[in-house]
Amino acid sequence: MVETGFMEHVNGMLELIGNTPIAKLNKVAKDVEANVFVKLEYLNPSGSYKDRMALSMVEAAEKGLTWNGRKLKPGGVVCDASAGNTAPALAFVCAVKGYKVILCSYKTMLHGGEESARLKITDAFGAEVYQCPLPSEDILKQCSNERERTYSYILAGKLHMYELEKNNPEVVWVDQIYNPYNTVGQMEMGREIYKQLDGKIDAWGCSIGSGGTFLGVALALKDEGVIPKTFGIVPAYSTIVDISADIAKRSEIGRPKIREKLVKLMGLKKWETEESIVETMYKMDYPDDFFQVSSEDARHMANRLCREEGIYCGMSSGANVFAALKVAERMKADQNVVTVIVDRRDRYLDEYPEDIYVV
Repeated sequence: MVETGFMEHVNGMLELIGNTPIAKLNKVAKDVEANVFVKLEYLNPSGSYKDRMALSMVEAAEKGLTWNGRKLKPGGVVCDASAGNTAPALAFVCAVKGYKVILCSYKTMLHGGEESARLKITDAFGAEVYQCPLPSEDILKQCSNERERTYSYILAGKLHMYELEKNNPEVVWVDQIYNPYNTVGQMEMGREIYKQLDGKIDAWGCSIGSGGTFLGVALALKDEGVIPKTFGIVPAYSTIVDISADIAKRSEIGRPKIREKLVKLMGLKKWETEESIVETMYKMDYPDDFFQVSSEDARHMANRLCREEGIYCGMSSGANVFAALKVAERMKADQNVVTVIVDRRDRYLDEYPEDIYVV
């Protein structure tokens, strides 16, 4: 065992967010010369990296640092729509802080018509959870492909949260996709990585959904004077990039015009004027490369990580390591590639063995 020291006690579970270990992969990375490291974010209290973001956004809301200046007050309500780890993370943070939380879930959190494990975890923390309203038939008819239909479901949930906040003064919509405190919350992960590897980070990348983790770590490393090669990872039918190959330079990808089309069509006025985290990321010229990873490859690597490295992780973690190994193939023996283990496998057991990679 490695002697890491220990705390005698903590004053609450929120103090256990962050300061996660970083581990070098051995067996799955045996065929590459570069070192591949994974930040073990599945060890956060609710089981995922989203704990950092949830705490940051809620604490910002307590100070009135929200898109409309609304302040989260004692006895207040936090809301958002979520397809995955944000739901249990927000429910956990709000449970500890004493806020009510309302979360609407996308269809991806339902499995065979039943609640997914992620929803059951969210329920356990006492959140009010229900399925997001569906887009109207008229909206769906105007969607020209699967990507647009997927985005219309996301927007329907977000629009519902927008209306919920507008009509209830005690409610604060944290809106992770556009909330800069998502990124701020993940910057501490970057500072931890910098310290853990003595500043030697040659490549950094992870799956990009809201973009907060990728951008937060990249910006924190930049603040420390470290400019690594960066890579983003997306599943097929991503709503943020249009990739025709498994790997592409940032300059080679297309950006679907879904947001411009559907935001106006569905009337989500907040998103018409604000800049999302992903848009900020593009303006800052991140990432250098994009990888498109299939569910099959993500699942295979997640299984290998469980069975060969003892890392009990889900599909996004598998996709992250799959891409990190591709990057490591092009790097030298003394270089370090870093990615993240985002969550635990237990929240996907109801989907096993046909788990699907989504972000």
